[in-house]
Amino acid sequence: MVNSLYSVLAFTCALVLLIFLNQFRAALDKSEKTDKDFLFLSNWVTFFCLQDGIWGILGSGAIHNNTLFFVSTTIFHAAAAISAYIWLSYILNFINIEHDKAIPAKLLAFALVLFQLILLVANIKSRFIFDIEVNGAYIVRPGRNLLFYSQSFTYFVIALFSAYKIASAKKVVARRHYAASFLFILAPVLCGLLQKAYPLAPCDSIGYMLGCCTTYAFFISKISRNRDLSQRAVIIAGLSADYDLVLYVNIAKNQTKYYQVSNRLAPLLAENHTLPDPKNFDDLMKRIYVPNEFSGFIENSTLEKCTEIMQTTSHYSLPFLANIDGHIEHYRLKMASDKINPQSFVIGIINVEIEHRLEETALKLRKDLQHTKLIANKDPLTGVGSAAAFQAKCELIDNEIKAKDKIKFAIVECDVNDLKVINDTFGHDMGNEYLKNCCKVFCNIFNHSPVYRIGGDEFAIILQDEQYENRAELFEKLKTAKNHKPNDPKKNISFAAGMADYSRQIDENVKDVLKRADTFMYINKNKTKHIR
Repeated sequence: MVNSLYSVLAFTCALVLLIFLNQFRAALDKSEKTDKDFLFLSNWVTFFCLQDGIWGILGSGAIHNNTLFFVSTTIFHAAAAISAYIWLSYILNFINIEHDKAIPAKLLAFALVLFQLILLVANIKSRFIFDIEVNGAYIVRPGRNLLFYSQSFTYFVIALFSAYKIASAKKVVARRHYAASFLFILAPVLCGLLQKAYPLAPCDSIGYMLGCCTTYAFFISKISRNRDLSQRAVIIAGLSADYDLVLYVNIAKNQTKYYQVSNRLAPLLAENHTLPDPKNFDDLMKRIYVPNEFSGFIENSTLEKCTEIMQTTSHYSLPFLANIDGHIEHYRLKMASDKINPQSFVIGIINVEIEHRLEETALKLRKDLQHTKLIANKDPLTGVGSAAAFQAKCELIDNEIKAKDKIKFAIVECDVNDLKVINDTFGHDMGNEYLKNCCKVFCNIFNHSPVYRIGGDEFAIILQDEQYENRAELFEKLKTAKNHKPNDPKKNISFAAGMADYSRQIDENVKDVLKRADTFMYINKNKTKHIR
Protein backbone atom coordinates (compact mmCIF):
# COMPACT_ATOMS: atom_id res chain seq x y z
CA MET A 1 0.00 0.00 0.00
CA VAL A 2 1.07 3.60 -0.66
CA ASN A 3 2.12 5.65 2.37
CA SER A 4 -0.28 8.49 3.26
CA LEU A 5 2.67 10.96 3.07
CA TYR A 6 2.79 10.34 -0.69
CA SER A 7 -0.21 12.60 -1.31
CA VAL A 8 1.07 15.25 1.08
CA LEU A 9 4.39 15.48 -0.77
CA ALA A 10 2.76 15.51 -4.23
CA PHE A 11 0.25 18.21 -3.28
CA THR A 12 3.06 20.22 -1.64
CA CYS A 13 4.98 20.13 -4.92
CA ALA A 14 1.87 21.42 -6.71
CA LEU A 15 1.48 24.22 -4.12
CA VAL A 16 5.12 25.31 -4.54
CA LEU A 17 4.65 25.43 -8.30
CA LEU A 18 1.48 27.48 -7.96
CA ILE A 19 3.34 30.03 -5.81
CA PHE A 20 6.15 30.28 -8.34
CA LEU A 21 3.68 30.52 -11.22
CA ASN A 22 1.92 33.45 -9.57
CA GLN A 23 5.24 35.30 -9.34
CA PHE A 24 6.28 34.34 -12.84
CA ARG A 25 3.07 35.57 -14.47
CA ALA A 26 3.78 39.05 -13.05
CA ALA A 27 7.14 39.09 -14.83
CA LEU A 28 6.05 37.21 -17.96
CA ASP A 29 7.06 38.80 -21.26
CA LYS A 30 4.25 37.70 -23.60
CA SER A 31 6.35 38.58 -26.63
CA GLU A 32 8.95 35.98 -25.59
CA LYS A 33 8.11 32.45 -26.76
CA THR A 34 10.56 31.04 -24.18
CA ASP A 35 8.53 32.66 -21.39
CA LYS A 36 5.24 31.34 -22.75
CA ASP A 37 6.68 27.84 -23.21
CA PHE A 38 7.92 27.82 -19.62
CA LEU A 39 4.47 28.88 -18.41
CA PHE A 40 2.92 26.00 -20.33
CA LEU A 41 5.51 23.56 -18.94
CA SER A 42 4.90 24.76 -15.38
CA ASN A 43 1.11 24.45 -15.75
CA TRP A 44 1.51 20.91 -17.06
CA VAL A 45 3.87 19.90 -14.23
CA THR A 46 1.43 21.40 -11.71
CA PHE A 47 -1.31 19.25 -13.20
CA PHE A 48 1.01 16.22 -13.00
CA CYS A 49 1.66 16.83 -9.29
CA LEU A 50 -2.06 17.24 -8.57
CA GLN A 51 -3.02 14.00 -10.32
CA ASP A 52 -0.05 12.30 -8.60
CA GLY A 53 -1.49 13.41 -5.27
CA ILE A 54 -4.84 11.94 -6.22
CA TRP A 55 -3.07 8.70 -7.16
CA GLY A 56 -1.49 8.68 -3.69
CA ILE A 57 -4.93 8.99 -2.03
CA LEU A 58 -6.26 6.07 -4.05
CA GLY A 59 -3.10 4.01 -3.45
CA SER A 60 -3.21 4.56 0.31
CA GLY A 61 -6.67 2.96 0.52
CA ALA A 62 -8.39 6.13 1.75
CA ILE A 63 -10.74 5.59 -1.21
CA HIS A 64 -10.95 1.88 -2.02
CA ASN A 65 -11.80 1.57 -5.69
CA ASN A 66 -9.50 -0.66 -7.76
CA THR A 67 -10.93 0.44 -11.12
CA LEU A 68 -10.46 4.14 -10.29
CA PHE A 69 -6.97 3.36 -8.96
CA PHE A 70 -6.09 1.57 -12.22
CA VAL A 71 -7.36 4.50 -14.32
CA SER A 72 -5.41 6.98 -12.15
CA THR A 73 -2.21 4.92 -12.54
CA THR A 74 -2.67 4.85 -16.33
CA ILE A 75 -3.13 8.65 -16.35
CA PHE A 76 0.01 9.00 -14.19
CA HIS A 77 2.19 7.08 -16.68
CA ALA A 78 0.62 8.87 -19.67
CA ALA A 79 1.23 12.25 -18.03
CA ALA A 80 4.87 11.29 -17.34
CA ALA A 81 5.34 10.37 -21.03
CA ILE A 82 3.81 13.66 -22.21
CA SER A 83 5.91 15.60 -19.64
CA ALA A 84 9.12 14.36 -21.25
CA TYR A 85 7.93 15.60 -24.66
CA ILE A 86 6.90 19.02 -23.28
CA TRP A 87 10.22 19.30 -21.48
CA LEU A 88 12.12 18.57 -24.70
CA SER A 89 10.08 21.17 -26.64
CA TYR A 90 10.80 23.81 -24.02
CA ILE A 91 14.57 23.11 -23.90
CA LEU A 92 14.87 23.20 -27.70
CA ASN A 93 13.35 26.68 -27.67
CA PHE A 94 15.38 27.79 -24.66
CA ILE A 95 18.71 26.90 -26.27
CA ASN A 96 17.62 28.36 -29.64
CA ILE A 97 17.86 25.19 -31.70
CA GLU A 98 17.17 25.96 -35.36
CA HIS A 99 13.70 24.99 -36.58
CA ASP A 100 14.93 22.44 -39.13
CA LYS A 101 17.05 20.68 -36.49
CA ALA A 102 14.31 20.77 -33.83
CA ILE A 103 11.65 19.06 -35.99
CA PRO A 104 13.35 15.59 -36.14
CA ALA A 105 13.90 15.62 -32.36
CA LYS A 106 10.28 16.56 -31.71
CA LEU A 107 9.02 13.92 -34.12
CA LEU A 108 11.14 11.28 -32.39
CA ALA A 109 9.93 12.37 -28.94
CA PHE A 110 6.32 12.42 -30.18
CA ALA A 111 6.75 8.89 -31.56
CA LEU A 112 8.03 7.74 -28.16
CA VAL A 113 4.96 9.29 -26.50
CA LEU A 114 2.67 7.42 -28.91
CA PHE A 115 4.62 4.24 -28.23
CA GLN A 116 4.11 4.62 -24.47
CA LEU A 117 0.42 5.44 -24.86
CA ILE A 118 -0.05 2.30 -27.00
CA LEU A 119 1.70 0.26 -24.30
CA LEU A 120 -0.64 1.71 -21.66
CA VAL A 121 -3.70 0.86 -23.78
CA ALA A 122 -2.36 -2.68 -24.24
CA ASN A 123 -1.80 -2.89 -20.49
CA ILE A 124 -5.54 -2.66 -19.88
CA LYS A 125 -5.88 -6.31 -20.90
CA SER A 126 -2.41 -7.81 -20.62
CA ARG A 127 -1.34 -6.04 -17.38
CA PHE A 128 2.37 -6.43 -18.37
CA ILE A 129 3.29 -2.90 -17.17
CA PHE A 130 1.47 -2.69 -13.84
CA ASP A 131 -1.54 -4.19 -12.08
CA ILE A 132 -3.80 -3.55 -9.09
CA GLU A 133 -4.42 -6.53 -6.81
CA VAL A 134 -7.76 -7.29 -5.20
CA ASN A 135 -6.60 -5.75 -1.89
CA GLY A 136 -5.70 -2.49 -3.71
CA ALA A 137 -1.92 -3.02 -3.79
CA TYR A 138 0.02 -1.51 -6.75
CA ILE A 139 2.16 -4.15 -8.53
CA VAL A 140 4.99 -3.24 -10.93
CA ARG A 141 5.44 -5.54 -13.94
CA PRO A 142 8.62 -5.92 -16.14
CA GLY A 143 6.97 -4.00 -18.99
CA ARG A 144 7.23 -0.79 -16.94
CA ASN A 145 10.91 -0.63 -17.98
CA LEU A 146 9.77 0.14 -21.53
CA LEU A 147 8.06 3.30 -20.27
CA PHE A 148 11.08 4.28 -18.23
CA TYR A 149 13.62 3.79 -21.03
CA SER A 150 11.43 5.64 -23.55
CA GLN A 151 11.26 8.67 -21.26
CA SER A 152 14.98 8.43 -20.46
CA PHE A 153 15.82 8.46 -24.17
CA THR A 154 13.89 11.72 -24.58
CA TYR A 155 15.96 13.33 -21.82
CA PHE A 156 19.10 11.91 -23.43
CA VAL A 157 18.20 13.75 -26.66
CA ILE A 158 17.80 16.97 -24.64
CA ALA A 159 21.28 16.46 -23.17
CA LEU A 160 22.78 15.91 -26.63
CA PHE A 161 21.34 19.16 -27.96
CA SER A 162 22.53 21.07 -24.90
CA ALA A 163 26.04 19.65 -25.27
CA TYR A 164 26.05 20.59 -28.97
CA LYS A 165 25.08 24.20 -28.21
CA ILE A 166 27.66 24.50 -25.41
CA ALA A 167 30.42 23.21 -27.69
CA SER A 168 29.48 25.52 -30.58
CA ALA A 169 28.99 28.67 -28.46
CA LYS A 170 31.68 31.31 -28.96
CA LYS A 171 30.74 33.63 -26.10
CA VAL A 172 30.93 32.85 -22.38
CA VAL A 173 27.43 34.24 -21.80
CA ALA A 174 26.03 31.89 -24.43
CA ARG A 175 27.83 28.86 -22.95
CA ARG A 176 26.39 29.65 -19.51
CA HIS A 177 22.94 29.99 -21.03
CA TYR A 178 23.13 26.59 -22.68
CA ALA A 179 24.79 24.92 -19.69
CA ALA A 180 21.78 25.97 -17.60
CA SER A 181 19.64 23.57 -19.67
CA PHE A 182 21.62 20.70 -18.10
CA LEU A 183 20.50 21.86 -14.67
CA PHE A 184 16.88 22.03 -15.90
CA ILE A 185 16.81 18.32 -16.78
CA LEU A 186 19.10 17.08 -13.99
CA ALA A 187 16.39 17.07 -11.30
CA PRO A 188 13.69 15.17 -13.28
CA VAL A 189 16.27 12.67 -14.59
CA LEU A 190 17.71 11.86 -11.17
CA CYS A 191 14.29 11.69 -9.56
CA GLY A 192 13.09 9.54 -12.46
CA LEU A 193 15.78 7.03 -11.55
CA LEU A 194 14.56 7.09 -7.95
CA GLN A 195 10.97 6.63 -9.14
CA LYS A 196 12.01 3.43 -10.91
CA ALA A 197 13.71 2.16 -7.75
CA TYR A 198 10.94 3.35 -5.41
CA PRO A 199 7.64 3.26 -7.32
CA LEU A 200 5.63 3.99 -4.16
CA ALA A 201 7.28 7.39 -3.62
CA PRO A 202 6.34 10.67 -5.48
CA CYS A 203 9.83 11.03 -6.96
CA ASP A 204 8.61 12.20 -10.39
CA SER A 205 6.55 15.01 -8.86
CA ILE A 206 9.50 16.13 -6.74
CA GLY A 207 11.85 15.97 -9.74
CA TYR A 208 9.55 17.96 -12.02
CA MET A 209 8.94 20.53 -9.28
CA LEU A 210 12.68 20.94 -8.64
CA GLY A 211 13.35 21.20 -12.38
CA CYS A 212 10.77 23.97 -12.78
CA CYS A 213 12.07 25.77 -9.70
CA THR A 214 15.61 25.58 -11.11
CA THR A 215 14.32 27.01 -14.37
CA TYR A 216 12.48 29.72 -12.49
CA ALA A 217 15.66 30.60 -10.58
CA PHE A 218 17.37 31.10 -13.93
CA PHE A 219 14.54 33.44 -14.93
CA ILE A 220 15.30 35.64 -11.91
CA SER A 221 17.93 37.42 -14.00
CA LYS A 222 15.29 37.94 -16.67
CA ILE A 223 12.63 39.09 -14.19
CA SER A 224 14.62 42.24 -13.46
CA ARG A 225 14.80 42.67 -17.21
CA ASN A 226 11.03 42.50 -17.47
CA ARG A 227 10.34 44.78 -14.50
CA ASP A 228 12.89 47.34 -15.64
CA LEU A 229 11.79 46.96 -19.29
CA SER A 230 14.87 44.77 -20.03
CA GLN A 231 17.97 45.70 -21.94
CA ARG A 232 16.25 44.95 -25.21
CA ALA A 233 13.16 46.96 -24.31
CA VAL A 234 15.29 49.88 -23.12
CA ILE A 235 17.20 49.87 -26.40
CA ILE A 236 13.99 49.66 -28.39
CA ALA A 237 12.28 52.37 -26.33
CA GLY A 238 15.27 54.65 -26.75
CA LEU A 239 15.44 54.07 -30.48
CA SER A 240 11.73 54.30 -31.17
CA ALA A 241 11.52 57.93 -30.09
CA ASP A 242 13.70 59.17 -32.97
CA TYR A 243 14.22 56.27 -35.34
CA ASP A 244 12.34 55.66 -38.59
CA LEU A 245 12.57 51.90 -38.18
CA VAL A 246 13.36 49.60 -35.27
CA LEU A 247 13.28 45.82 -35.51
CA TYR A 248 14.36 42.92 -33.32
CA VAL A 249 16.18 40.04 -35.01
CA ASN A 250 16.31 36.49 -33.66
CA ILE A 251 19.11 34.72 -35.54
CA ALA A 252 18.37 31.19 -34.35
CA LYS A 253 14.71 31.35 -35.35
CA ASN A 254 15.33 33.47 -38.47
CA GLN A 255 12.65 35.91 -37.37
CA THR A 256 12.25 39.68 -37.24
CA LYS A 257 9.81 41.78 -35.25
CA TYR A 258 9.10 45.44 -36.06
CA TYR A 259 8.69 47.79 -33.10
CA GLN A 260 8.75 51.07 -34.99
CA VAL A 261 8.02 51.99 -38.62
CA SER A 262 7.76 55.69 -39.58
CA ASN A 263 5.13 57.02 -41.96
CA ARG A 264 7.82 57.55 -44.61
CA LEU A 265 9.01 53.92 -44.56
CA ALA A 266 5.70 52.14 -43.98
CA PRO A 267 4.54 52.39 -47.65
CA LEU A 268 7.86 50.90 -48.79
CA LEU A 269 7.49 47.77 -46.66
CA ALA A 270 5.52 44.78 -47.83
CA GLU A 271 1.95 44.61 -46.58
CA ASN A 272 2.80 41.47 -44.62
CA HIS A 273 5.78 43.07 -42.85
CA THR A 274 4.09 42.28 -39.53
CA LEU A 275 4.99 38.65 -40.18
CA PRO A 276 8.42 37.50 -38.91
CA ASP A 277 9.93 37.17 -42.39
CA PRO A 278 13.47 38.68 -42.57
CA LYS A 279 13.12 39.07 -46.35
CA ASN A 280 10.95 42.17 -45.81
CA PHE A 281 13.87 44.10 -44.30
CA ASP A 282 16.27 43.10 -47.09
CA ASP A 283 13.70 44.17 -49.72
CA LEU A 284 13.29 47.55 -48.01
CA MET A 285 17.05 48.21 -47.96
CA LYS A 286 17.38 47.34 -51.65
CA ARG A 287 14.56 49.75 -52.46
CA ILE A 288 15.87 52.79 -50.61
CA TYR A 289 19.68 52.61 -50.72
CA VAL A 290 21.67 54.88 -53.04
CA PRO A 291 24.76 53.12 -54.49
CA ASN A 292 27.91 54.24 -52.69
CA GLU A 293 30.35 52.59 -50.30
CA PHE A 294 27.29 50.96 -48.70
CA SER A 295 26.45 49.03 -51.89
CA GLY A 296 28.62 46.05 -51.04
CA PHE A 297 27.04 45.85 -47.62
CA ILE A 298 23.60 45.00 -49.00
CA GLU A 299 24.64 43.33 -52.24
CA ASN A 300 23.22 40.00 -51.11
CA SER A 301 21.44 40.46 -47.79
CA THR A 302 21.69 43.33 -45.33
CA LEU A 303 20.40 41.08 -42.56
CA GLU A 304 23.03 38.41 -43.25
CA LYS A 305 25.78 41.04 -43.10
CA CYS A 306 24.36 42.46 -39.85
CA THR A 307 24.26 38.95 -38.39
CA GLU A 308 27.89 38.38 -39.38
CA ILE A 309 29.00 41.65 -37.75
CA MET A 310 27.08 40.95 -34.53
CA GLN A 311 29.08 37.73 -34.05
CA THR A 312 32.22 39.78 -33.30
CA THR A 313 30.96 43.01 -31.70
CA SER A 314 28.20 44.22 -29.38
CA HIS A 315 27.30 47.32 -31.42
CA TYR A 316 27.95 48.76 -34.86
CA SER A 317 27.02 51.89 -36.81
CA LEU A 318 27.04 52.51 -40.56
CA PRO A 319 26.10 55.68 -42.53
CA PHE A 320 24.38 55.38 -45.92
CA LEU A 321 22.36 57.39 -48.44
CA ALA A 322 18.67 56.59 -48.95
CA ASN A 323 16.25 57.66 -51.67
CA ILE A 324 12.78 58.05 -50.18
CA ASP A 325 10.03 59.79 -52.16
CA GLY A 326 12.65 61.09 -54.57
CA HIS A 327 14.65 62.79 -51.81
CA ILE A 328 18.20 61.56 -51.27
CA GLU A 329 19.14 62.04 -47.63
CA HIS A 330 21.71 60.77 -45.15
CA TYR A 331 20.69 57.90 -42.87
CA ARG A 332 22.48 55.78 -40.30
CA LEU A 333 21.98 52.10 -39.54
CA LYS A 334 22.76 51.06 -35.97
CA MET A 335 22.93 47.60 -34.41
CA ALA A 336 23.11 46.54 -30.77
CA SER A 337 23.25 42.98 -29.43
CA ASP A 338 20.84 41.64 -26.82
CA LYS A 339 23.01 40.40 -23.93
CA ILE A 340 20.08 38.47 -22.47
CA ASN A 341 19.69 36.51 -25.69
CA PRO A 342 23.12 36.18 -27.34
CA GLN A 343 21.60 35.15 -30.67
CA SER A 344 19.47 38.26 -31.07
CA PHE A 345 20.05 41.95 -31.77
CA VAL A 346 18.25 45.23 -32.45
CA ILE A 347 18.52 47.20 -35.71
CA GLY A 348 17.61 50.87 -35.96
CA ILE A 349 17.51 53.21 -38.97
CA ILE A 350 17.51 56.96 -38.38
CA ASN A 351 17.52 60.02 -40.62
CA VAL A 352 20.66 62.07 -39.92
CA GLU A 353 20.30 64.68 -42.68
CA ILE A 354 20.17 67.60 -40.21
CA GLU A 355 23.07 66.15 -38.25
CA HIS A 356 25.05 65.76 -41.50
CA ARG A 357 24.39 69.37 -42.47
CA LEU A 358 25.46 70.54 -39.04
CA GLU A 359 28.66 68.52 -39.37
CA GLU A 360 29.32 70.06 -42.78
CA THR A 361 28.72 73.54 -41.34
CA ALA A 362 31.01 72.79 -38.40
CA LEU A 363 33.69 71.51 -40.79
CA LYS A 364 33.43 74.68 -42.90
CA LEU A 365 33.68 76.82 -39.76
CA ARG A 366 36.76 74.88 -38.65
CA LYS A 367 38.36 75.40 -42.05
CA ASP A 368 37.48 79.10 -41.97
CA LEU A 369 38.95 79.37 -38.48
CA GLN A 370 42.13 77.61 -39.56
CA HIS A 371 42.36 79.95 -42.56
CA THR A 372 41.82 82.96 -40.30
CA LYS A 373 44.54 81.75 -37.96
CA LEU A 374 46.82 81.19 -40.92
CA ILE A 375 46.20 84.73 -42.14
CA ALA A 376 46.70 86.14 -38.64
CA ASN A 377 50.01 84.31 -38.27
CA LYS A 378 51.37 85.42 -41.65
CA ASP A 379 52.52 88.84 -42.72
CA PRO A 380 50.40 89.61 -45.81
CA LEU A 381 53.18 91.53 -47.59
CA THR A 382 56.25 89.35 -47.14
CA GLY A 383 54.69 85.97 -46.31
CA VAL A 384 56.87 85.50 -43.21
CA GLY A 385 55.53 85.20 -39.67
CA SER A 386 53.49 88.09 -38.28
CA ALA A 387 54.00 89.98 -35.04
CA ALA A 388 51.21 87.84 -33.49
CA ALA A 389 53.00 84.65 -34.55
CA PHE A 390 56.25 85.99 -33.07
CA GLN A 391 54.48 86.72 -29.78
CA ALA A 392 53.03 83.18 -29.69
CA LYS A 393 56.49 81.69 -30.34
CA CYS A 394 57.97 83.84 -27.55
CA GLU A 395 55.33 82.55 -25.12
CA LEU A 396 56.22 78.94 -25.96
CA ILE A 397 59.91 79.60 -25.35
CA ASP A 398 59.10 81.49 -22.12
CA ASN A 399 57.26 78.40 -20.86
CA GLU A 400 60.36 76.30 -21.53
CA ILE A 401 62.47 78.83 -19.67
CA LYS A 402 60.09 78.72 -16.68
CA ALA A 403 60.26 74.94 -16.72
CA LYS A 404 64.03 75.31 -16.48
CA ASP A 405 64.55 73.27 -19.59
CA LYS A 406 68.01 73.33 -21.12
CA ILE A 407 67.10 75.60 -23.97
CA LYS A 408 69.47 77.29 -26.40
CA PHE A 409 68.46 80.04 -28.81
CA ALA A 410 69.52 83.40 -30.23
CA ILE A 411 67.58 86.29 -31.73
CA VAL A 412 68.66 88.30 -34.75
CA GLU A 413 66.86 91.61 -35.16
CA CYS A 414 67.04 93.49 -38.46
CA ASP A 415 65.86 97.01 -39.23
CA VAL A 416 65.53 97.96 -42.91
CA ASN A 417 67.27 101.26 -43.67
CA ASP A 418 65.76 104.24 -45.54
CA LEU A 419 62.25 102.82 -45.93
CA LYS A 420 60.62 106.20 -45.33
CA VAL A 421 62.92 107.89 -47.87
CA ILE A 422 62.07 105.31 -50.55
CA ASN A 423 58.34 105.57 -49.79
CA ASP A 424 58.45 109.36 -50.05
CA THR A 425 60.65 109.38 -53.16
CA PHE A 426 59.46 106.40 -55.21
CA GLY A 427 56.08 105.59 -53.66
CA HIS A 428 54.79 102.91 -51.32
CA ASP A 429 54.65 100.21 -54.00
CA MET A 430 58.38 100.54 -54.52
CA GLY A 431 58.86 100.63 -50.75
CA ASN A 432 57.00 97.35 -50.47
CA GLU A 433 59.24 95.79 -53.14
CA TYR A 434 62.26 97.03 -51.20
CA LEU A 435 60.96 95.40 -48.00
CA LYS A 436 60.35 92.09 -49.77
CA ASN A 437 63.85 92.10 -51.26
CA CYS A 438 65.40 92.55 -47.82
CA CYS A 439 63.14 89.86 -46.37
CA LYS A 440 64.24 87.39 -49.06
CA VAL A 441 67.82 87.87 -47.90
CA PHE A 442 66.86 87.09 -44.29
CA CYS A 443 64.93 83.97 -45.35
CA ASN A 444 67.69 82.69 -47.64
CA ILE A 445 70.43 83.04 -45.04
CA PHE A 446 68.36 81.72 -42.13
CA ASN A 447 66.56 79.10 -44.24
CA HIS A 448 65.92 76.74 -41.30
CA SER A 449 64.78 79.38 -38.80
CA PRO A 450 61.48 81.24 -38.49
CA VAL A 451 61.53 84.83 -39.73
CA TYR A 452 59.00 87.33 -38.37
CA ARG A 453 58.02 90.86 -39.40
CA ILE A 454 57.49 92.49 -35.99
CA GLY A 455 57.11 96.08 -37.20
CA GLY A 456 56.86 98.20 -40.33
CA ASP A 457 60.57 97.84 -41.15
CA GLU A 458 61.68 95.50 -38.36
CA PHE A 459 62.27 91.76 -38.61
CA ALA A 460 63.26 89.15 -36.02
CA ILE A 461 64.74 85.69 -36.56
CA ILE A 462 64.87 83.04 -33.82
CA LEU A 463 67.82 80.70 -34.20
CA GLN A 464 67.69 77.22 -32.65
CA ASP A 465 69.31 73.84 -33.15
CA GLU A 466 71.80 73.68 -36.05
CA GLN A 467 71.48 77.33 -37.07
CA TYR A 468 72.00 78.35 -33.44
CA GLU A 469 75.26 76.40 -33.44
CA ASN A 470 76.32 78.18 -36.67
CA ARG A 471 74.95 81.57 -35.64
CA ALA A 472 78.28 83.43 -35.80
CA GLU A 473 78.99 82.27 -39.35
CA LEU A 474 75.43 83.02 -40.47
CA PHE A 475 75.46 86.47 -38.88
CA GLU A 476 78.68 87.34 -40.71
CA LYS A 477 77.06 86.19 -43.94
CA LEU A 478 74.08 88.43 -43.17
CA LYS A 479 76.28 91.51 -42.71
CA THR A 480 77.95 90.98 -46.10
CA ALA A 481 74.65 90.51 -47.93
CA LYS A 482 73.98 94.26 -48.10
CA ASN A 483 73.79 96.08 -51.45
CA HIS A 484 73.36 99.79 -50.72
CA LYS A 485 71.76 101.39 -53.81
CA PRO A 486 69.24 103.98 -52.52
CA ASN A 487 68.58 105.28 -56.04
CA ASP A 488 67.52 101.84 -57.28
CA PRO A 489 65.03 100.39 -54.76
CA LYS A 490 64.63 97.15 -56.74
CA LYS A 491 68.29 96.31 -56.14
CA ASN A 492 68.77 98.10 -52.86
CA ILE A 493 69.51 95.84 -49.85
CA SER A 494 70.27 97.90 -46.76
CA PHE A 495 69.58 97.08 -43.13
CA ALA A 496 71.05 97.13 -39.66
CA ALA A 497 71.30 93.90 -37.65
CA GLY A 498 72.00 92.83 -34.12
CA MET A 499 72.19 89.38 -32.49
CA ALA A 500 71.94 88.27 -28.85
CA ASP A 501 72.19 84.81 -27.26
CA TYR A 502 69.94 83.62 -24.47
CA SER A 503 71.79 83.40 -21.15
CA ARG A 504 70.19 81.71 -18.18
CA GLN A 505 72.17 83.95 -15.82
CA ILE A 506 70.94 87.31 -17.19
CA ASP A 507 67.74 86.64 -19.18
CA GLU A 508 64.38 85.89 -17.56
CA ASN A 509 62.46 85.65 -20.80
CA VAL A 510 62.64 86.13 -24.58
CA LYS A 511 61.91 89.83 -24.20
CA ASP A 512 65.24 90.32 -22.40
CA VAL A 513 67.11 88.64 -25.29
CA LEU A 514 65.20 90.76 -27.82
CA LYS A 515 66.13 93.95 -25.97
CA ARG A 516 69.82 93.14 -26.19
CA ALA A 517 69.50 92.21 -29.86
CA ASP A 518 67.68 95.50 -30.40
CA THR A 519 70.51 97.37 -28.66
CA PHE A 520 73.16 95.70 -30.82
CA MET A 521 71.04 96.41 -33.90
CA TYR A 522 70.91 100.16 -33.14
CA ILE A 523 74.63 100.20 -32.52
CA ASN A 524 75.07 98.66 -35.96
CA LYS A 525 72.61 101.14 -37.45
CA ASN A 526 74.55 104.12 -36.08
CA LYS A 527 77.78 102.69 -37.47
CA THR A 528 76.13 102.24 -40.85
CA LYS A 529 74.92 105.85 -40.89
CA HIS A 530 78.40 107.09 -39.84
CA ILE A 531 80.03 105.13 -42.65
CA ARG A 532 77.58 106.49 -45.19
